[in-house]
Amino acid sequence: MTDKKIAIISSLDTKGEAVDYLKSFISKRGFTPISVDVGYGSPVTIPADITVDDIAKASGSSAVKVRALKERMEMIDIIQKGAITKLKALYTSDGLHGILALGGMSNTALAADIMQELPFTLPKLLMSTGASMPGSNRFFGPTGLTMMHSPIDIGALNSLLKAQLDRAAAAVCGMVEKEAPSSDMATDKPMVAICTYGYTEKCSQYLAEALNKKYETVNFHASGIPEVTMEKLAEDGLFAGIIDLVPSSITNSLYGGGRTSWARRLEVAGEKGIPQVVAPAGVHTFSRTGVTEDVLVPQLKGRKYRFMDAQRCTCYLTDEEVADVANVYAEKLNKAKGPVKFLVPMKGWLSIEKDAYNAQAIKGFVDAMRKQLKPEIELREIDANIDDPAFAEAVVKAFDEVMEAKKRS
Repeated sequence: MTDKKIAIISSLDTKGEAVDYLKSFISKRGFTPISVDVGYGSPVTIPADITVDDIAKASGSSAVKVRALKERMEMIDIIQKGAITKLKALYTSDGLHGILALGGMSNTALAADIMQELPFTLPKLLMSTGASMPGSNRFFGPTGLTMMHSPIDIGALNSLLKAQLDRAAAAVCGMVEKEAPSSDMATDKPMVAICTYGYTEKCSQYLAEALNKKYETVNFHASGIPEVTMEKLAEDGLFAGIIDLVPSSITNSLYGGGRTSWARRLEVAGEKGIPQVVAPAGVHTFSRTGVTEDVLVPQLKGRKYRFMDAQRCTCYLTDEEVADVANVYAEKLNKAKGPVKFLVPMKGWLSIEKDAYNAQAIKGFVDAMRKQLKPEIELREIDANIDDPAFAEAVVKAFDEVMEAKKRS
């Protein structure tokens, strides 16, 4: 038996047999299983290592009070908060090295919310009968959850369910076995986050080549959740600096686009005083996915648009709207406590705009930003497209300057 512990989250009133089976498998692999009962229905017949009462008490309640509640959401809220408290305490004391959760849609939703509050460095596997249902992507949070589909209902044991449980247990054991300690994540080079996407691919490639001699660069795709992951890791102190090429999830949130992240976007690095260089890739657009052109075009009411493929479309803001969103971006950047430089490529903010960019919209945005940004945040106009080498070179120069400014502060 190693000193590594794996929590098993489920409702033991209905999934007790499966949890017991998993505990036996995990023990045989040399790890210590810890069953965590998040059921709020009938009392269990198989005892838990962390009981519903333990969890409820961590929320200032009790199992009896929880089961007496009439509102299901109140029950879930108490169980969720208590489970997060208990598991975070285990993790902090080096008593937790992996999590496996299993169940149907109710357990899946609860377990996913719990897992999303635990660190990225902790392996997490969620085995769910609902993984194939529409909308299951909502369970993927910013802390590295892995989902496994089970077409076999998770209830009384049978040979097919045992095979699924074996795979889940083997998977989480493998994750924990191969997981490097958090101290091993550190390298001899400071880590720098780069937020990018397809329309800035050459720029991010150049940045990595130019910076990797001195830094370890980590790219995050600007598709929503990866941006939240980047900023949560920044909040945990993992990054020495950030190059945020694509903060456009803010525009997506304002205009109902598909690439949304969270309300704190573009604020975390500033709160932590992390040096940052920011560019406006995609800030003048929002994304729509899963709709065909004949359905989407009437909704756009005359907006310019461009389909990447049959199901993904980039929709453009008007010139006035581009100037308006500048105020939102400036307000967020003005909260920064560390050095910031904002670089604007004057010949297009997407790689596809090299031959046709909206100079008037860019000028309106720059004018609005200059009026709103506090004096210590420098805005530089770069005579290049965002995917041109000249712009990438300007970003590297600006990044060197903000890193040097941080050293002097």
